[in-house]
Amino acid sequence: MNRFLTSLVAVTGIALTSAELAYGDGANEGAAERIISGSGVSGISTQVRQLAEAQLSDSKDIERRQRMRQLLPWSPSALNESFTHLLASFTDDEITRLLMIIDDSIMARGRLMEDIALREQGTPEYERYMQRLAAYPPAVSRVQRLEGLVSATRMSEWLIHAQTSVAGVLEQDLDQGYEATTRDTVLNFMLYAYRRVSNAEIDALTRLWTDPVMQRWLTEALAVLPETAGPSFVTDGQLLNTSQ
Repeated sequence: MNRFLTSLVAVTGIALTSAELAYGDGANEGAAERIISGSGVSGISTQVRQLAEAQLSDSKDIERRQRMRQLLPWSPSALNESFTHLLASFTDDEITRLLMIIDDSIMARGRLMEDIALREQGTPEYERYMQRLAAYPPAVSRVQRLEGLVSATRMSEWLIHAQTSVAGVLEQDLDQGYEATTRDTVLNFMLYAYRRVSNAEIDALTRLWTDPVMQRWLTEALAVLPETAGPSFVTDGQLLNTSQ
């Protein structure tokens, strides 16, 4: 999920680093860092940075710096501090269980499938698959399996939270149907990523993600993400602001 979060939204011609939201050097080999990295939650910081830089690509340098500073609560160091503090509330047995899930070979295979799919986004093969997907949808049972996996990983929820947060900070508008569009994009990506993975393997991976301890971690990690004012939505030529 980590690489998936960082690359789902296409960003063209924009540097992927900034002084305000740069990753630190070195890697923490502790249990907390393994869980944060292995479960993919750390990738949301890069997603927020990419979304912001895409929106600010035409802004003046001073405005860009000011806006990026407003997103400092989304920096890797700030989020890792929040996530590490959260993990301190988990028991030793729960930490051990999370590490077992993260290190499971099925989980590793899932990360590999998504990494490969990310590298292939935008390629002729990827585009042909999306065209076939629109013309000849997979069996309902197959789609439901992938919907279950997406739901278990909470991918769509994290991406939607990132989009609304960036829009709120930058005081920019979102289309009224952006949530549905995001969910469709995530599902289509996962259908591509797992197109050669058996139903049995998908079911096994979903069981890992739906483990009660993993679900507690994902739910509570989502809850500690920075809060921002609600974004405005464009609908029928009028603006609606969710913070009002």
